[in-house]
Amino acid sequence: MEKALYREMYEMETRHWWFLARRRIVLDLLMRYLTPKDQRPRFLDLGCGTGSILQALEGLGEATGMDLSEKALEFAATRTRARLLRGSVPEDLHGLRERFDAVLMLDLLEHLDEDKKAVAAAADLLAEGGILLLTVPAYGWLYSPRDRFHHHRRRYSRREVREMIRKAGLSEVFTSYYNCFLFPLAAAQRLWCRFRGAKPGPDLRELPRVLNSFLKDVFAAERFLLGRVPLPWGLSVVAVARKGAYAVGNPA
Repeated sequence: MEKALYREMYEMETRHWWFLARRRIVLDLLMRYLTPKDQRPRFLDLGCGTGSILQALEGLGEATGMDLSEKALEFAATRTRARLLRGSVPEDLHGLRERFDAVLMLDLLEHLDEDKKAVAAAADLLAEGGILLLTVPAYGWLYSPRDRFHHHRRRYSRREVREMIRKAGLSEVFTSYYNCFLFPLAAAQRLWCRFRGAKPGPDLRELPRVLNSFLKDVFAAERFLLGRVPLPWGLSVVAVARKGAYAVGNPA
């Protein structure tokens, strides 16, 4: 990503509605799908950025974060005591010897040239019964100047995510679109920016407190549906997959 985006992310992810809601959804899914034996689960956050998710994971178990950006890791080190590794995905994953109860790939795959190899390498790092939790932006037709500024190589369909999971040898727990309730407004805004040729740049804005809280609650409410009801559309795709014989539930 552009270096300016790391400071923007660091400053906004503790108060902007999108980051706050995503963190609540991620933590809810982890607590729901981690196997009962995980008393002190081991987490690996790939593409950990400036460390907001890592900070939350510290309270749940042993957390490790990896990111290619030295600047991102510098920011992360100010808010978390988790182990921080500088490395590229998937190339540097083969040097990790331990196995993890949960590997997170949150809005990472769209930045990578070898996204399928990255999912397979992440799957290899899972302990038996461990889970992979990933999120990616949805729909190629939504690709916009914002994606270019964020160095996104692509956007995904639900079918493409399911296929990557299958080829990595994991059992799908569920795959769904998410950020569904706010999708019509967000999609219209992205398409409008593309139509008028808007120049890409930092786009996170401080919102009035009441509006910020409302949007956070609307987005975060989707955690009650994810894994139970497949949402029909959304700005992103979220998936949980499990390694080995402990897969539970039917794919949603």
